Amino acid sequence: MEEVLNSQIRHLYEVEGLTRRQIGKKLGICRNRVGRIIRGKQMVNPPVATLMTSYERIIHEWYKEHPFMKASQIYEKLREHDYHGSYGTVCLYTRGYRQRKGKAYHELEFLPGEEAQVDWMEGRFSFGIAYGFVFLLAYSRYLYVRFYPRHTLEFFLDGHSEAFREIGGIARRNRYDNLKTVVISREPELKLNAQFLDFARHYGFSIYPCNPYRANEKGRVERVIRDIRDFLRINTFESIGDVNKKVNIWRGERNNRIHRSTGKAPSEALREERLKGLPAIPYLPQRTISATISTTGFIEFETNRYSVPTEYSDRGCEVVVAPEQIEIRVKGRKIATHRRSFEKKQKIEHPSHREKLLTVTPQFKQKRIYQLMKNMGKSTEKFISAAESEGQDPADVAYELFKILRNISKETLLSAIRQANDLGICKVKYLISLLHLPDEKHDNPVYPQNTKLLEITYEGRQLNSYDELI
Repeated sequence: MEEVLNSQIRHLYEVEGLTRRQIGKKLGICRNRVGRIIRGKQMVNPPVATLMTSYERIIHEWYKEHPFMKASQIYEKLREHDYHGSYGTVCLYTRGYRQRKGKAYHELEFLPGEEAQVDWMEGRFSFGIAYGFVFLLAYSRYLYVRFYPRHTLEFFLDGHSEAFREIGGIARRNRYDNLKTVVISREPELKLNAQFLDFARHYGFSIYPCNPYRANEKGRVERVIRDIRDFLRINTFESIGDVNKKVNIWRGERNNRIHRSTGKAPSEALREERLKGLPAIPYLPQRTISATISTTGFIEFETNRYSVPTEYSDRGCEVVVAPEQIEIRVKGRKIATHRRSFEKKQKIEHPSHREKLLTVTPQFKQKRIYQLMKNMGKSTEKFISAAESEGQDPADVAYELFKILRNISKETLLSAIRQANDLGICKVKYLISLLHLPDEKHDNPVYPQNTKLLEITYEGRQLNSYDELI
């Protein structure tokens, strides 16, 4: 609760530009408490600059959101939109707003760099469901779209970051529907997601949540989503990668086509957008959840089980969830990393995490290593089976693979095994040569280009047999 309150206060102060008294009034808390949270941080508004009549709608929206705003605050906000007029002019113009709060309706026209509209859409395909992150700049109509396997916070943050990177900046305000990743609740008061508030503060943009059941408030992105659905309906796709590839081609053509309202191509109008610069350090698209490690050394996430080293069994941990991987930490220390699986009820186990269990008996150790290596992947199972068909002991082959795994990553070993399978050379010595690893039996190992030389065997002799020749 305190984290949410702190994020709201810092966002209202740094991004919305409200005073401590106004923040206290809005949130119903003491202004001294507000001051303790933001003490020492001062907001420096970058000067920007345009004509008074051009700002009628945007001023109305500001007063609609914050009816108690001062003329000086309006003046500072207008300067961010290239206003070069005087402060006195702003005072005279806003006097009516500050005296009465009447309703007014204006045609939605946006200034360069003023706003982006963002929403999720759902797509159903032959391979399953995917979720489209849709980002549209309100002035230029420049469109960014990317589909993800989930629509949780880490993908929402990643979609924003990728859109910001592509357009080369940030609009001053982002408009959202009532997304769970943005709005936690509206009653008894509006409560925004604390981490997303932190994300918005990092990039310096305001959050504008639309009123419930008012899709017209973000009509431009709604119309684009309708067009995307039409495109998806007349095409076939094999995977999310295929969807993104074809959608990128489609939106590239759309961004380069003359827009009927502006008379310009969105890619051309993008150059006119007065976007805020990107921060030097990007925000990491990830979220952290709490979990419990089972007595068998696994944590469960989205129905899948991921292994951790056995010595950390039966204790609490944190799972840092990113779009492509998960990281498991205990007391801030990273203990395991896995590639994220989007299948259901899978067991993802790293053989080296079970090393502590291998000290029971030699027989158990050999059997357990064989099971671990064989279950590491289909390519490993194929390699061990092929080696066995050539007369090699499968348990010995599994143990040698396990020893290699101590020095390299799981993905690197699997890649080498796949290459060996393709060539039909299912020998551990070939893997050692391929991976440029030192042979434990030799100080200066030789890696011949002719791999058949690795098959040469010889019969050892006792050294005292040579005494007869002297």
